[in-house]
Amino acid sequence: MIVQRVPNVRYYTSLPYSKKLFCASEEVRRGLEEKKAIVALETAILTHGLPKPINIETQFEIEQIVRKNGCIPATIALIDGQIKIGLTHEEIERLGSTDKQTFKASRRDLPYLLSQKLTAGTTVSSTMLIAHRLGIPIFATGGIGGVHRDVTDTFDISADLDEFGRTPVCVVSSGVKSILDIPRTLEYLETKGVGVYTYDTTDEFPNFFTKSSGYRSCGSVKTIEDAAQLVFNMLELNLQSGLLLAVPIDEEHELQGQMINNVIEEALDLAKKQNIRGNKVTPYILQEVRRLTDGQSIPTNQKLIYKNAKVAAQIAAALSKLQYQQHPCMTSKTDKNEKSQLLVIGGINIDMHIKLCEKFKIDSGSTLKSQINYDIGGVAYNITNALGLFNVPVQFLSVSGTDNLLSSTLLTSRQQLIIKAIENQLTATYVSLLDEKSNELLCGFGSMDIYEHSLTPQFIEENIDYIRNNNSIMFDANLSEATMDCIVRKAIEYQKSLVFISAGGPKKAMKIRNFIQHLNMLFCNRLELEAIINNDDNCKDNISLALHMRTLMKSNKNMKFICVTLGADGVMISVRNDNDDSNENFWIKRYQLKSNLNNKIVNVTGAGDSLCAGILSQILTNKKNESAIICGLLAAKATIQDKKTISNKLSLITDQMINDTYKNDVSIEQY
Repeated sequence: MIVQRVPNVRYYTSLPYSKKLFCASEEVRRGLEEKKAIVALETAILTHGLPKPINIETQFEIEQIVRKNGCIPATIALIDGQIKIGLTHEEIERLGSTDKQTFKASRRDLPYLLSQKLTAGTTVSSTMLIAHRLGIPIFATGGIGGVHRDVTDTFDISADLDEFGRTPVCVVSSGVKSILDIPRTLEYLETKGVGVYTYDTTDEFPNFFTKSSGYRSCGSVKTIEDAAQLVFNMLELNLQSGLLLAVPIDEEHELQGQMINNVIEEALDLAKKQNIRGNKVTPYILQEVRRLTDGQSIPTNQKLIYKNAKVAAQIAAALSKLQYQQHPCMTSKTDKNEKSQLLVIGGINIDMHIKLCEKFKIDSGSTLKSQINYDIGGVAYNITNALGLFNVPVQFLSVSGTDNLLSSTLLTSRQQLIIKAIENQLTATYVSLLDEKSNELLCGFGSMDIYEHSLTPQFIEENIDYIRNNNSIMFDANLSEATMDCIVRKAIEYQKSLVFISAGGPKKAMKIRNFIQHLNMLFCNRLELEAIINNDDNCKDNISLALHMRTLMKSNKNMKFICVTLGADGVMISVRNDNDDSNENFWIKRYQLKSNLNNKIVNVTGAGDSLCAGILSQILTNKKNESAIICGLLAAKATIQDKKTISNKLSLITDQMINDTYKNDVSIEQY
């Protein structure tokens, strides 16, 4: 019995960002690549929130708490005109101890501060923005900005609130800073479509220094697992807005409610009298609160941020596990060091198959009756998926858009899929138009720009460990010549076998010409071979085709196996005998199933890919070449009789079926 497993997929999203402006530490960079749990941390608390040297001690303790709970701390700041994500101890000490004026960077300030090569602590808004740009969905802080109490006179509303409305990051805090107008802040967040929840047994919204504000959030979140599910759903829905998770301070650490309210009112009056405005208001008032409470607010502030850091780290760790276990296209697991026999690099598409129900004719304004089926396709993915049906584990490396089209239940491969989602790009799409009688392909339409733009040499370099840890590398014709060149060079460097399968016709097949001498296996059709060999004498019949294949094998000693598909005429195969040192140590044969399938054809678009996978499934498991070819023919036969791009019936092909077909249902011609 075949057991359907949750696919082992690594799917990650990072927005494009300038390497000149952004600098992630080695720990954060590797954590992002390997999808480890990371918590973003701001630095306004270091530069403006707490006095020296308590500020530095507090920042170190926050990072330590994040680490103790299984996550990587990504402390964010501007250092000499560069955005740093993951600070060194020296950088934290420099930020927290300088006597020079240190700026506070909100979203609006970033371009100016960077252009002037200045240093600054990041606020909630800029930290959210930067964390999202790097792909970090969890951020811990003390309290967020909000609507100021004198808003009717000053219109002072923190940029943090608008950031929540447009940036999908979950901020774990003790609510809003206590000096602000809590009810108006909650109303503003509601207007922006931001979910505000309390991490407690009740939905009472905290008042920063105290557990209770007298106001309520959208609801209570009682466990870490529930919080992780909440964030997971936010990301899955692609709302493009954030979440505020308010964590009440523990009772033993809270300040007396009326006392702190009186202190805040006095501090606000002092700020008004001294005409303190803009982004200087909050630091001034916090400083006055510390003075008026004789420093009692400092340990309370520390305790609440420590608790927030712990909760945020636990959520990030739970979210990472949740993504791996439940999401068909996201996982925190990385298996760059896991060895397999084959790495497949290339296309993964949304396939739409249109079978006409009437004769095709161009008739402006009319709608043709047809049957339409959707599936996941792409040559490289099809082969990966099919090999999974043969229980041959391989790895797949590709890119997709952020349109979430691949997160549907269509994506059922059993293989390890490493798919990078590219912001502002569309997932590749292929549309096939099938004849109403024969089901033969009339023409196809493809939108494949993402491969040229994003499946680049840089992408290959970023994932080089997958090449190192596989015995063979297979790639399709969707890649650019530059990317093919990179793959070939790396395969030569690490002594890997190279397999190429053509896709998309002669024009795409031509791209392999410059690399043909390095290939070990080649899969293509008759027209694609003509384009690859670049010979005016075309392969008009099987004899001329065999002659061209012979020339190709003689001139390329690395070539071990060539498979050319011939449609209804079967396949032409050439295999080299490594035990023979002669100049013609290979044979060429045509294989064709005897059984007539003309009346059973449903969909031909995945036939070649199934053929290739059937052959590879036997070769990769050290079966004989004859068995491999017969298995490929049976796989193609199963797929052309199925609506799906790759038929699930491939899993039913057995050694006995292969032997019986070889004896009774295949014709072989030697050339």
